[in-house]
Amino acid sequence: MERFKDKVVFLTGAATGIGEATAKRMAAEGASLYIVDVAQTELESTAQACRKLGADVASQTCDVSNETEVARSVEEMLDRFGKVNVVGNVAGIQLWHHTCDHPTSDFERTLAVNLTGTFLVCRELIPHLLQTGGSIVNVSSTTALAGIPYSVAYAASKAGVLALTKSLAVEYAKQGLQVNCVNPGGIKTAMTKMPPVDDIDMDLLLRQNPLTPFVEPESVASLIAFLASDEGRHINGEHVRIDGAALA
Repeated sequence: MERFKDKVVFLTGAATGIGEATAKRMAAEGASLYIVDVAQTELESTAQACRKLGADVASQTCDVSNETEVARSVEEMLDRFGKVNVVGNVAGIQLWHHTCDHPTSDFERTLAVNLTGTFLVCRELIPHLLQTGGSIVNVSSTTALAGIPYSVAYAASKAGVLALTKSLAVEYAKQGLQVNCVNPGGIKTAMTKMPPVDDIDMDLLLRQNPLTPFVEPESVASLIAFLASDEGRHINGEHVRIDGAALA
């Protein structure tokens, strides 16, 4: 199956977790890839794995919250591949604090990466996606749909990603752009580790746990690939939970 043959994918957060799994899934389905992350060593490992799958891959370190770095990466991607068909915004961070002790700097940094970073990538690439009738898939979270303790900045940022997704879909659907987001929960990534916070109420923390075992990031990668493919073309402005019935 080569749903992305002759298509170019710009993917953030590709060094580990959901981003890494998505890069490999797209590579296995024939995509050419331009992948970015702040973790250079892990990013290059992902690039090498994708090349072994037969993909044409370029990688670049990029902090998505930095406007200049995002613009540079987009320019380099266009110089290399000449177009873009799919954008996957996976890059994100999660910091943990009791809200009354939450440093403003950590709150602002979380929004800068998760929300502003997603906005910047979308803003820079939408003009080029309109030329190809392209697709954007953003990664939100179940925390955008139900409260989570000790991580209010993350929840707020992911709710922003959800609203951004719907707004872009409405604004550009008539011009042929597709914009969706996925809302993962219960995925085996670094973000599911026990938060380094004292005096945790475990009942509150675990209330969004899935009713089935946690799954690997490849499950989310499969959903992202479907939404970005021609098979998912009529799905637009939607958010799709993938959480093992946690919020059912």
